[in-house]
Amino acid sequence: MDIRAFMPSKEECALVLRDVRWRWGVVCPRCGSRSVVRHGRHLRVYRRYLCKGCGRHFNDRTGTQFEDSKLPLRVWFFGAFLMQYKVSVKEIAKTARISYPTAFNVARTLRRDLYLSQLQERLKGIVELDEVYVTAGLKGKRGLHRSQRVRGLKRRSRGTYEVDKPPIMGMVERGGAVKLLPSTNMTRRTVLRRVMNSIHENVEAMYTDEYSAYNVLDGFCNHQTVNHSLGEYARGKVHTNTVEAEFSVFRPWIDTYRGISKENLYLYCAQYNFLRNTREEDRARRAAAIAMNTLANIEEEPCIISFI
Repeated sequence: MDIRAFMPSKEECALVLRDVRWRWGVVCPRCGSRSVVRHGRHLRVYRRYLCKGCGRHFNDRTGTQFEDSKLPLRVWFFGAFLMQYKVSVKEIAKTARISYPTAFNVARTLRRDLYLSQLQERLKGIVELDEVYVTAGLKGKRGLHRSQRVRGLKRRSRGTYEVDKPPIMGMVERGGAVKLLPSTNMTRRTVLRRVMNSIHENVEAMYTDEYSAYNVLDGFCNHQTVNHSLGEYARGKVHTNTVEAEFSVFRPWIDTYRGISKENLYLYCAQYNFLRNTREEDRARRAAAIAMNTLANIEEEPCIISFI
């Protein structure tokens, strides 16, 4: 039995691509005109269109990440399906029977699209903040003129991007979304910038520990802290247990990808954010959402893609 028997058919993928992309009507990706008529087929499975506004042709793939790809669309969707689980790029390449560089580019493209889609997301309600530190160097980087890093990288004090132990700021909306963002350091300026870009201005409250950098939030919102050094981990509703529990899920998940480059850490965090925030969704529909970089457009109907 060949692995392609478990992949969705090219017709299924083409239909999902067309239905999701043109859900609100076909629009010319070049001039934005809606004066469009069908004009044949492209590669037998994609519809071809003629724009009466600019007089140019386009098809279902034009303007997407699939446009110039020689990889079949079914492999893209199958790769997106595998990315929902703790599977390395090497395992994706082996399972989908493609080369490692090809699998790496597929995963990187899908992660980058997920990252871009999360830039405008804002957390609200009660938000907990904390940070976790991961070991991440410059794996795969050529031409480095520096001494080799000691394995294990056990350093005292807080890590930074420069010493290959970048912090990841975790923000969890109680009963809502999760957002993990890597940072260069944990100074007050960095904390304030991250919070301003990720938290809604009308947030109800923000809970942190006693780390001094979080004091910059006192004038931003209802900021309250718990003092872990004194053995205080909860004071009524004030605690950071939710975000700390999130880190206990994140650590074993990130360990799947051995030796992540710190330059790509933000892409892996974007993937994790998406998977955690959509963990209740149907797996086939979520795979289509990863591939198409959207979930809202397909959440009202079941996905037609089948992974046997």
